[in-house]
Amino acid sequence: MISVIVPVYNVEEYIEECLDSIKNQTFTDFEVILVNDGSTDNSQAICELYCDQDSRFSLINQENKGQSIARNIGVAESKGKFIVFIDSDDIVRVDLLDQLMNYMSDEIDIVECDKTEDIQYLNEKRKDIQVKEFDSNEALYKCFNHVVSWSPVAKLYRREIVEKIPFLENLIYEDLYTGIVSLKYINKMRKIDYIGYYYRYHTSSTMNQKYSEKNLDIFKIGEKLLEEFREDNWLPYVGNMLFLVGIGHFKKYQIKVEHQYYQLYIDAINKYVEIAKKSPDIFSSSKLLRWYSYSPKYFFSLYYPLYLKYLFIRKKWKL
Repeated sequence: MISVIVPVYNVEEYIEECLDSIKNQTFTDFEVILVNDGSTDNSQAICELYCDQDSRFSLINQENKGQSIARNIGVAESKGKFIVFIDSDDIVRVDLLDQLMNYMSDEIDIVECDKTEDIQYLNEKRKDIQVKEFDSNEALYKCFNHVVSWSPVAKLYRREIVEKIPFLENLIYEDLYTGIVSLKYINKMRKIDYIGYYYRYHTSSTMNQKYSEKNLDIFKIGEKLLEEFREDNWLPYVGNMLFLVGIGHFKKYQIKVEHQYYQLYIDAINKYVEIAKKSPDIFSSSKLLRWYSYSPKYFFSLYYPLYLKYLFIRKKWKL
């Protein structure tokens, strides 16, 4: 059986689409654990309706404690041999669970599919599915190079992996830690080029909210990752990844000199750069890392904006 864990918080506008896409799965041996994280809108009533209509759905209500705690509680209450996480404002393809299970086997701990932010791709006629298989080291390498995702959604987990690496509680960006560290403990995983998950991009998402002190959690996550990999050959990869995350936050939230946490960001980015530079291979392969190392003063005002413009133009040419 698959346990589908769905944290719910103030999503009355989207949750019926999400739950319908789960309810109508072609694979039917599943349970759905809805964890209502203190919603103040009509989300709880909608969840109760689905539980009344379908015995596979159950609801846990709690005070608002955050998504990571909701996910952990859902896991603790679930019974399935396998676990899937779905966010309550997203939609999954009708055969998602079927396809993920098709590629699960005794030696595999995670099966990952592709996700999209354009819903039209969710319903495209499926082509022949290509499968790539990675052991733990290969999966980590692919994760640091953005081939394997650290997000918990669009994946089928063997239960033991989820229980071994629970979500960090009371922190945002916890996916970053859990998604990467879990790959250290797998035997093998499979990545399939099948789009089975629609991620709804909207302004209430964590990454689209205005800057708050909670954004500093990214540095707590960074320290935990550095600690986890401190005696490991992967440490420079972690440093480079945190460098990229750091500069992304720096630009997104417009951390300028007058910002109260400006120096904290600069110090953290410099630390990540020095860690990443310990690997000549990473340094030589990363343009952004080299550009920052050569000229930190002009990186954010000149090089990085030009790089983003280049990526935008290249994306338009591909469309």
